[in-house]
Amino acid sequence: MIHIVVALIHEALTLITHYKMKTLRGKHPFIIYKSGEITLIVSGIGKSSAAAAVGYLQALNRENGPSAWLNIGIAGHQQLPIGQGFIAHRIQDRANGRTYYPPQVLPFSLPSNNLITVDCVEKDYRENSAYDMEAAAYYSAAIRSSTAEFVQSYKVVSDNPQAPVTKITKTFVNTLIENRIHEIKNLIATLRSAIKPYREIHAPHPQFDTLIQRWHFTETQKVQLKQLLQRTQVLFGNPLPCQAQTTNHTSAKTFLKTLSDTLVTHRLSF
Repeated sequence: MIHIVVALIHEALTLITHYKMKTLRGKHPFIIYKSGEITLIVSGIGKSSAAAAVGYLQALNRENGPSAWLNIGIAGHQQLPIGQGFIAHRIQDRANGRTYYPPQVLPFSLPSNNLITVDCVEKDYRENSAYDMEAAAYYSAAIRSSTAEFVQSYKVVSDNPQAPVTKITKTFVNTLIENRIHEIKNLIATLRSAIKPYREIHAPHPQFDTLIQRWHFTETQKVQLKQLLQRTQVLFGNPLPCQAQTTNHTSAKTFLKTLSDTLVTHRLSF
């Protein structure tokens, strides 16, 4: 699962077309598009909007296992030329000084740059860095539900001292993203490939849904069941061991106890 977060709809149009995305049905506080395992949300401008959008997607997908996150958008820069794409290896929130370092361990094959998140549009470009208004809040929120290498931010330079932010138009934003779609496609493909085995490891046991329909499990018991089934899968494979056959139990509590006892008697030794 890949979650893409953009601030502006015109940052999303090329992606929506390329991946043949459809609007997510239902009532939502954000515009959300989906195609297969890719979800895109339009957060709106600013840190609070970005954090809220990430939180909303996390809530929608809390049962779907680990996900990768990608923030895509435009950014100003003191020196880089208009249209240059890059991935952020350092993200700083200017307001509070917090700094994040997204690990660059996956083979993105992209240039990287510093990125400073500001509360107001940057017009002075005081540092040799990129400037945006969402990345720090996005990263801080997304990292809570994923591992660091799967949370990244990709930006396209839209303005600099020679081409000020006041010249940006909606059509121009769309064109900037469209011109870098090859880089974005490769970035998304790399994230999808890298997270696939991680998702498989954390996927629910094949019998999880059947078991929770057989007896009533509390939410706490469901968590216990997932953990026990993961351990069972390592020791015995997918089929449950004979000691834990469901026909021998009358409640979730007795089943969990038998499964736990079975695991205790079959601990791995090294």
